[in-house]
Amino acid sequence: MKVCDIDRNLMYSVLQHGFRALQVQPHVVELGVCKGDNAQQLLQRLDPAQLVLVDSWSTASNRDYCPFDPLPSWIDPPEAYDFYFGGPTWEQATWDRLHDGCQQRFTAEPRVSVVRSPTADALPAVRQLNQGAPYDLIYVDASHQYEYVLRDLMLYQELVGANGAFMLNDCCFSDAGLRQNLGVLEAVGNFLKRSDFTPVAITNTDWSDVILARKGSLLEQALHWSLVNSDVAFVDIPAQLLPAARLVRGDQRAHLSFV
Repeated sequence: MKVCDIDRNLMYSVLQHGFRALQVQPHVVELGVCKGDNAQQLLQRLDPAQLVLVDSWSTASNRDYCPFDPLPSWIDPPEAYDFYFGGPTWEQATWDRLHDGCQQRFTAEPRVSVVRSPTADALPAVRQLNQGAPYDLIYVDASHQYEYVLRDLMLYQELVGANGAFMLNDCCFSDAGLRQNLGVLEAVGNFLKRSDFTPVAITNTDWSDVILARKGSLLEQALHWSLVNSDVAFVDIPAQLLPAARLVRGDQRAHLSFV
């Protein structure tokens, strides 16, 4: 696994080089869309043939946030992050505004399809939108709680092609992530034991992004050579160290540590 000194958007450029090497214009799914900011980057950086956006835009995300009532002292309440969503997350009107804004944002883009549904329920519709053919990239960024991330990976792996990939956000341990009850890193570690996917590259940033490709796939090889032949600074580490990833914040920037 390559720990790369780049951000998410440059990692998309690495993916684009990999897909070009395979002569693929990717078919892409994003699970968890919110305002559509990342979807816009997927369009611009990857130039996909198709982009399917899946989000429930629902207050149900608050109910999934943590099973305990009252919340443990180390977890912030969902309303602590209302500012990010532009309104109270316990009010459906906030989510409706986000959905409507996202729908309007891509209304003139024929490559984009919007599926308003929980990710598990959306699986048949997502499969149908590509006429049963596999997807090249599924970006997992819906519920960040452990069980839900693991479920998304387990369910959607059947839609990832032999030379396709998953990409996930927030795949490291940090104090800020702890406050949000994030379980992405732990879910990925579990999923890797159950599947034929392996971590190929991760950003050396806060809220790290990681790419998972199938072991021995052409895409895994293409991404390796895309990075080796680029000016991206990286260090190779054993993939088994991924579950140890944690954020160390210094005076100048954040760094990933595996010790």
